[in-house]
Amino acid sequence: MQVALVGLGVMGKNLALNLIEKGLTLVAYDRNPDAGAELLSCAQSLGMAERLHIVSDLGDMVRRLETPRSILLLVPAGELVDRVCGDLVEAGVAKEDIIVDCGNSNYKDGITRKLKYQNKFEFATMGISGGAEGARHGPAMMASGSEGGWERVEPWFEKVAASYNGDSCFARVGQSASGHFVKMVHNGIEYALMQLIAEMYQLLRHGTGRSPKEVAEVFESWSEGTLNSYLLSISSHILRLETAKNESLVDLIDNKVGAKGTGLWTAQNALELGIAVPSLVAAVQARHLTNTIDTHAAKEMTYADKDTINIDVELDELKQAFYLASLLCYRQGLALIKGASRAHQWKVDLAKTLQTWRAGCIIRADYLDDVAQGVEFIDGLHTEMSALRKVTGLAVSSGLAFPVLSSTQTYIATLSTPSNGHLVQAQRDYFGEHGIKTHSSETCHLTDLVEIDAKVR
Repeated sequence: MQVALVGLGVMGKNLALNLIEKGLTLVAYDRNPDAGAELLSCAQSLGMAERLHIVSDLGDMVRRLETPRSILLLVPAGELVDRVCGDLVEAGVAKEDIIVDCGNSNYKDGITRKLKYQNKFEFATMGISGGAEGARHGPAMMASGSEGGWERVEPWFEKVAASYNGDSCFARVGQSASGHFVKMVHNGIEYALMQLIAEMYQLLRHGTGRSPKEVAEVFESWSEGTLNSYLLSISSHILRLETAKNESLVDLIDNKVGAKGTGLWTAQNALELGIAVPSLVAAVQARHLTNTIDTHAAKEMTYADKDTINIDVELDELKQAFYLASLLCYRQGLALIKGASRAHQWKVDLAKTLQTWRAGCIIRADYLDDVAQGVEFIDGLHTEMSALRKVTGLAVSSGLAFPVLSSTQTYIATLSTPSNGHLVQAQRDYFGEHGIKTHSSETCHLTDLVEIDAKVR
């Protein structure tokens, strides 16, 4: 089987080595010739160079490939994807050829491109997670579309992807560009889980006075049980790292956090679709807050340092709160995927989606079986629910910041306790006559229900 790959950056190079290791013959191109040379050198050192052909231009790539062609793109999202697609059309790709965008493209761009190139070639999308290590040894692969070209490459991708209990972490999760939407939400969940773990560290370090190594021990003990996850494991490892002078690594790192856009897209799309994902949005805003000093609003958002207080938290309760909060971060992401699937008629399969997250990706965790059980399972977690309430209250009382923890508690409380929305409805109708809906589903105005002699001016 032949496949081509355009883009030999860190992800592209490692995916290329994975592809040829699994037995595919690869034709590879990057506009930077040094990237091709580096890939060839790596393949030679591993004894796999006979299945690798580095080309100097896209025309040569297209000519070398057997028809119908299968071409993967791992180039930066945006304009460059369209530029490469246009160049491939000029180079001679045909209508039966499939081109798969494997980068972190915006799903809306994928929908546009499917229409734009429908008479030129089959355009498909696939989100890939796992970083460089995953790309090399087995990533999570979230594909989408019903193009006939998938049938040629799907058996190979099932081998290239990570596996969990013998099942591949490659799947066509739904129609159109849903693969990129699923990957986008995957990254939104990733933001939330990373921030949640950082908040657990914050609470233990600055709320209870533990050292980074002591926090690492807590995380490690959690990882030995049902809470085992990739992100918790790497956090424990990071907190143990020290310099030659016995300085904790985390104490040497600046607090400003960067982002590449997928978390922001998740928040934006959730707002557009009217689907509440407060934990995911809070994680994006938490990153923005770390960069406040660099914004135009810096002076208006710079406040004097405030004292915090120590708190006494039971580790078992903290573990239970973290477990439930983690489940709820996943469930918010899945609700967003399901809502988008209904809106766009993608027919996304959530079981297949979760299967792709079982191994290879950044948000893999042993408790994904619990996530899969859904709302009914979470409703039965009474001890954990009580722990989340208690821990959130204690955490906030310290004076420290816990945006994802508190947003997650707000999320579950809003959906499971009496709401205050009735007063907001009344306020809107009072000043703007927007209307209210009663418990009997009647739509009316306040003045239809009560007499108001004179409104407040």
